[in-house]
Amino acid sequence: MSFLGNLIPGYRPFRYTGENVACNLCGSTEKAVLATRDRWLNPLTNVICTHCGLIRVDPMPTDAELERYYTDHYRLHYQSTLEPTPKSIDRGQKSAKARLDHLQQFLKPGARILDIGAGGGEFLAEAKNRGYEVEGVEPSVGFARYAERTYGVEVHIAPLNKIDFGSRKFDLIHSFHVFEHLRDPFASMELVHTLLKPDGYFYVAVPNMAEKRTPTGMFHFAHVHGFAYETLRMMGEKAGFEWVPSTALRAAQVFKRLDAPRSDWFRFPKHAAELEKKFREARLSKHLLSADPYRRAWGRLKRKLGERKLKAAG
Repeated sequence: MSFLGNLIPGYRPFRYTGENVACNLCGSTEKAVLATRDRWLNPLTNVICTHCGLIRVDPMPTDAELERYYTDHYRLHYQSTLEPTPKSIDRGQKSAKARLDHLQQFLKPGARILDIGAGGGEFLAEAKNRGYEVEGVEPSVGFARYAERTYGVEVHIAPLNKIDFGSRKFDLIHSFHVFEHLRDPFASMELVHTLLKPDGYFYVAVPNMAEKRTPTGMFHFAHVHGFAYETLRMMGEKAGFEWVPSTALRAAQVFKRLDAPRSDWFRFPKHAAELEKKFREARLSKHLLSADPYRRAWGRLKRKLGERKLKAAG
């Protein structure tokens, strides 16, 4: 295993004990097992709440175990680096620009933005260049220091719930692929609600568990919760947000702050059964006979060739 761990960064199982918890969205303890292995075939059990459809690692890592993992292990385990690489920077810059192009419609000049999970700072840098007031949150020391050093932005190296923002409130809170990593995403959404100005906006994107992917490829220790559009929207509305209508019903949405949570947030009662059925019917042989894995592989190949060309030109 040490040989494979050196060869393949993901093949380094993080040892933890964890504990049994109820569903973070609806509080139900009813669950069904979806998988017992992660994408690297390490032992890892993921279950689905059979009431609302939220997916979680079971047992759930404790707060202390997750803090240890994200502070010391995550970036090396997940990306095999403790600082951003030229490839990740290039991807991050392109992605940040596209998201800000979309989010600008909700922002006034000079708006204040908080980026939760700032990584190497690409989104903060793009927002700063457009004249917004920015600060970020990033628990990985190497990535946070890189962002501060490279872009001159303020990044808090701590979990969101341990940061004192004083009286500061934000016009937009942005979170890209973070909430799937949180042990208590609902509490974090409630905290986001308190940090926004009245009528402020919350952009949240997470991996979409309803996508057609390799059956075991959806699971990773770092992703302790799994969302689809339905569970992301229900959690946002329960936490006090109004969904901003979009034709793209995926696990990346914009919400507007309301004064109080919605009581009718449980709007997709059939979602749990439908998502569980999707995983039950997923078979590796069936997946390999479809066009999806080859379409994704072709997309990755084109992206890597473009990155190599960019690197050679630089």
